[in-house]
Amino acid sequence: MSINFAQAQAEALADLSSIGEGKDKFQTLIADNILKQYAIDFQATLEKLLNERQVVGSGKLRDSITAIINDDESGFTITMLDYYDYPNEGVAGVKSNKNAPGSPYKFKSLYKMSPDGRENLKQYILSGKAKVANVKKPVGSERKKMSDGKKKSLIDMQVDQLIYLIKKYGIKRTDYFNDAFETVFANFSEDMAKAYGKDIALNFKLITSKTK
Repeated sequence: MSINFAQAQAEALADLSSIGEGKDKFQTLIADNILKQYAIDFQATLEKLLNERQVVGSGKLRDSITAIINDDESGFTITMLDYYDYPNEGVAGVKSNKNAPGSPYKFKSLYKMSPDGRENLKQYILSGKAKVANVKKPVGSERKKMSDGKKKSLIDMQVDQLIYLIKKYGIKRTDYFNDAFETVFANFSEDMAKAYGKDIALNFKLITSKTK
């Protein structure tokens, strides 16, 4: 990542109520402005890689990315939907782990999915982005009817088919998040050291609520 130190310095000067506030204050403001540049670049790089690696689907994951600068400007947080790490690391399928070698995630059943998950897949199919054949019956004879005994609609059978395929073969590993982080923060320690005029260690802690 290329940091614009001239811009960071100009913004720092504009933030100072008076130049008499001292060198330490000036350096802190420069570092804060550099941190903001990193937050903006990290968000943009995540969005770029999501698009390039076709991890967009409905677009909800990409649209959920938000960079939030801490109130004390000591750091920033990138927030995303909880399942962000699944397409990043991939999810091994029930029958194959080819799409996600080494992933910590694995599907355990071929059919189960939350109502919200089913609805998202339904909207994905209706959008025309999903390549699902016009099936005549659901996958598995036990899936022919709804719990209330009614016959399933074609779209519900297509959702069943897509769930089956996803869970059988898994979700492909894309490394979009890992690569965005490695690319953007490659020179972070050096840039912050330059801003403060001393060595500084990169201390990045990833906090997430991953659920299976």
